[in-house]
Amino acid sequence: MNPIKETVKDITKMLGFLGIALILFAILILVYPDLLSYLVGSLLCIAGISMLFYGFRLKKSYKEAEKFWEKFEE
Repeated sequence: MNPIKETVKDITKMLGFLGIALILFAILILVYPDLLSYLVGSLLCIAGISMLFYGFRLKKSYKEAEKFWEKFEE
């Protein structure tokens, strides 16, 4: 089990999701300009929550990697 590989895989999935969301929001803004504030607000919430989630996920993976490498230092 490689925590770094899993984290990178999760981050690439989330970046793909955010990319698709940005494209869809851009199309919706072009079609319905009145929705701009709602779409921007929801996108910022999604981005903020995902940043927090992956920040904690990276911290956990870093700690697991440190434990792994400590075995080889002894």
